[in-house]
Amino acid sequence: MDRRRFLELSGGATAALLTGCGGGSSGSTSAPTPTPTPTPAPAGPDWSELRGELDGQLLRPSDAGYAAASLLANTRFDSIKPTAIVKCASVGDVQESLAFVRSNGLAVTPRCGGHSWAGYSTNTGVVLNVTSMNSIQVNSNGTAKVGAGARLAEVYDTLISSGVCIPSGTCLTVGISGITMGGGIGVLDRQFGLTCDNLLSAEMVTADGRLLVCSETSEPDLFWAIRGGGGGNFGVATSFTFMTHPIQDITVATANFRSEDFPAVMKAWQTLPQTLPDNIWIQLYLVAWPGGGWFSSTAYCLGPKSDLQPYWDDFLASTGISTFNGDSNTGDLTPKITQRSYRDVAWDFCTGQTLNECSLQGYSPAGREARYDQVLSSDFFDDPLSDAGIAAILQGANELTAAGGVAQYIFDSMGGALARIAPEATAFYHRRALFSVEYATWPTFGTNFYDTAWPNRMRTRMSTWSSGAYVNYLDPLLADWQAAYYGSNYARLQQIKKTYDPNRVFNMPQGIVPA
Repeated sequence: MDRRRFLELSGGATAALLTGCGGGSSGSTSAPTPTPTPTPAPAGPDWSELRGELDGQLLRPSDAGYAAASLLANTRFDSIKPTAIVKCASVGDVQESLAFVRSNGLAVTPRCGGHSWAGYSTNTGVVLNVTSMNSIQVNSNGTAKVGAGARLAEVYDTLISSGVCIPSGTCLTVGISGITMGGGIGVLDRQFGLTCDNLLSAEMVTADGRLLVCSETSEPDLFWAIRGGGGGNFGVATSFTFMTHPIQDITVATANFRSEDFPAVMKAWQTLPQTLPDNIWIQLYLVAWPGGGWFSSTAYCLGPKSDLQPYWDDFLASTGISTFNGDSNTGDLTPKITQRSYRDVAWDFCTGQTLNECSLQGYSPAGREARYDQVLSSDFFDDPLSDAGIAAILQGANELTAAGGVAQYIFDSMGGALARIAPEATAFYHRRALFSVEYATWPTFGTNFYDTAWPNRMRTRMSTWSSGAYVNYLDPLLADWQAAYYGSNYARLQQIKKTYDPNRVFNMPQGIVPA
């Protein structure tokens, strides 16, 4: 019986390997001392054995295709080279690979889109890449079953073609697995909740090789954990079933501001989640570089222009800014408001590209999206920032640009539907936040100045006001990551880890530790 057949019949259970079962020495001094038998050097893993069991592909460093398959979205991790990459084509491939990993004592990391900001979707052991498991089925009952390897581009393309959507992110090269299990913040969250809030069930292969279906009624603890507990902690997801929503046109409003207007705009913007209807979501974007900068706001409304216009006008009026005069850095500051199709808005990240082109360069022959070199961290804020807190944001940017660096802030409004779920109802803890912020930097064009610790220092600077960090924006410099990502939910996550992965087969840095 081959290993694939054994896994199928046993439900993936692992056979115990008993060693050292003989009795101890009697301690007699009269028996002759035997000549020790030389111990042969331990053999390495038999990769041919694993290769022969797979439906998909095993890539070793000397194989064609390995170099491209080893890359993450972020170029900062190009030096990390896995011992092997399994391009899983089936649930059986995941089970076979995990059995091989366990029997050979190898490190293992699941990978979908490869967008981990800390590089945790690779290692020097074995990477289980599920991107080939990307089938998507839209059902007549308002649900969609999505393979765990699908990118958001594939998810959006298929769902929109069927007239439905799920709330999720705007970066279309991101994989559905990581964004779902970490939460899933996007422009529809106030209307429909986070990506994980729309998850009805998931299929996962756990550390011992079992394929489990988890939902509110089946493996409910595991289902609780994968809705905000982060990817790579409890098993390898193989599919997700989501509740979908009918699509409709989206009204988009934009306004560009002078950098010196940031305090007034921020003061007005941060109170909006308490007053806006659920179908309106507004973001602020601020980037500064030596000698220049850009500051803008974009509002999205799931509905017609008449729904958004009065709230947008009130927001602009509340800033106290009466003129919108451009300059060489900001250009035209005239506020604009337009109604667009849902597909046009969802496809903004890859405007003008086909589905095959909306992929990272090197990941597919047609891919046109450039990989990037960027560092970030994040914060949530449960209360509006004081004047001192707003000033601290500008101070952080000014200090970095004065040293020659680039500072970026992206502020996302929260509240609405995602806030009507209790912090302990899912592993995603930050339900009370008014807004989140992403701190990011990258090498300065022309000088390559790069202060990679700046995003983390911004968290320290803002710690007086902040309430946590987003697990999908992993920060390897974050010392208090357990409380920052998970709040009081971390203790329950530890118990669940103990149940499903007590030996830490999935053992990434900043990974949940069994209780």
